[in-house]
Amino acid sequence: MTKTTTFVDYYQILNLPFGPSTSLTKQQLKLAYHKALLRHHPDKAGPITQDATLRATSASTSPSSQDKFTIDEITAAYKTLTDPSLRAEYDRVLRLDRVKGAEREKTGDVFHTGLEVVDLEDLGCDESGEEIVWFRGCRCGDERGFLVSEDELEKEVEHGEIVVGCRGCSLWLKVLFAVEDDG
Repeated sequence: MTKTTTFVDYYQILNLPFGPSTSLTKQQLKLAYHKALLRHHPDKAGPITQDATLRATSASTSPSSQDKFTIDEITAAYKTLTDPSLRAEYDRVLRLDRVKGAEREKTGDVFHTGLEVVDLEDLGCDESGEEIVWFRGCRCGDERGFLVSEDELEKEVEHGEIVVGCRGCSLWLKVLFAVEDDG
């Protein structure tokens, strides 16, 4: 049985560019490291950042600017990218992972751990905010582990399904839905 892992992009954690000709000085890496620590520190993040993170979903497997990283992840990114031999090996693995990801996207062969299929009607609905949000609790204990917004549904209307990752663990939910014709 093959175990799949989520590959963490250290360049994205430190908000740095990645490319074949990217050369980063130790000073640039150190500055990016300190900025990442401040940006993701639980005592330093303001209520706006924390609220935005709560609304963010994990529909994408790659981290977004709203993702929260732990101090351990930030430190691992810094230590790996500052050591020339570790960075060379990491860059090789990252390029390989991106090539494999692109191939999976082309073929539609994407594997999600713990994928459960449900109807949109099986989810709870919260209409109290600016946007309508559907939610479902996850077995990891997060009562709103799976969140689907109206905008996300509109983007996937032609497919009639959306895959959403739990905010608290590695489980996934495929939500099936249909749009009623008003005319």
